[in-house]
Amino acid sequence: MSTLNRLAILLSSGLIFTAPLGLAQKKDQAPAQGKPPRSLTQQADGHWSANKQTEKSEGFEVHTVKSGETLWDVTKEYLKDPYLWPQVWEINPNVTNPHWIYPGDQLFIKKMVVVNTPSEPAPPSQSEAQEAPAPPKPPAETPVEAPPTTAETQPVTPGPLPAASQSDVYCAGFFSATDIKPEMMIVGGEESENKSRFSDRDILYVNKGTSSGIKPGEEFLILRQMGGFGKYGFSSAGNASKYGHYYQDIGRVRVLLAHENSATAEIVFACEEISTNDFLVPNEQRVIPVSRGETTFDKFAPPSNKAAGRIFMTKEFRKVVGNGHIVYIDVGQKESVQVGDYFRILRHLNASNISLFNKSDYRRYRKTFESVRKVIGELVVLRVEASTAAALVTLSTEDITVGDGVELE
Repeated sequence: MSTLNRLAILLSSGLIFTAPLGLAQKKDQAPAQGKPPRSLTQQADGHWSANKQTEKSEGFEVHTVKSGETLWDVTKEYLKDPYLWPQVWEINPNVTNPHWIYPGDQLFIKKMVVVNTPSEPAPPSQSEAQEAPAPPKPPAETPVEAPPTTAETQPVTPGPLPAASQSDVYCAGFFSATDIKPEMMIVGGEESENKSRFSDRDILYVNKGTSSGIKPGEEFLILRQMGGFGKYGFSSAGNASKYGHYYQDIGRVRVLLAHENSATAEIVFACEEISTNDFLVPNEQRVIPVSRGETTFDKFAPPSNKAAGRIFMTKEFRKVVGNGHIVYIDVGQKESVQVGDYFRILRHLNASNISLFNKSDYRRYRKTFESVRKVIGELVVLRVEASTAAALVTLSTEDITVGDGVELE
């Protein structure tokens, strides 16, 4: 097949994209994240959005946005490269601002297909085909054996599914016994004349450069130290020495230019808005825990007699959380806890959580109530430090509160 014919087939099947041009144009025109739009409209299917409802179109896959998803996440899922998000945005003109998509929004997806075919000999001419003798038929009594099964023809076994998203793992935050001394600081950005907070794709300025060993292409994590976190947990959280110093994960940057005493970097991933005085630490590859698949939840499971502790704080400083929220537990490496471990979430009835209407019963049968053990959920460990761990709530049968117990399954 001629090169010209192959090109015509690829063009007709939609396998060739003008991605570089569209990518550059969209990226230059992408608006800043800004504040959430206030003028939301209820769509035909009932969900609320600042974007217009898409119309059905043949030749595209349609993805319905789920809670917590970003255009970055959707692009990575379908195109396997999150940096192609401007291409997805380009074919979804109904999305006014790529930073703001809403649960229930529908996005068109055109998958990128890479075709690798071995070179084939040219088909024989008509005269050659007429002269070529037909292959002899095998004798009827001779069975024709099936070709041996090779690795290429064997069915592909799907790998294990992740128990958490990349955002869960890289935005979890952590407690550290070591006080991290900030050295590389964010001192401003390309748009510092107009704003003091930054988000995805913004350009930042850093106070370290080549004299400190910084090189273009390097990536760094962005952290923020939070003080006074004790007021957000139960009473023992006030003792900061018990848990260490609390650091929030804010995002990640890639160095574009490095001068002697400064560097210019681009935000490649943001957990939340980034501020001046947030600081940088070397990038690290974190482990995404594996899902256990479908399991039967046993709310009457007996004690495991393994590592046990309690939830002492939540990422959002909430007192009540549920599925999909990040919590911090007071067990860690000292108790041999590892990333990917699953814990049951427990509740023991006591004076602090018993209903007001049952106070008199509680006082009469205190020993009975306090011996009751309720299994109300499960969580998976995302990050482990010496005495603490960050974990994701994967299942809850009722509201999870600060102070609920946990035990290793």
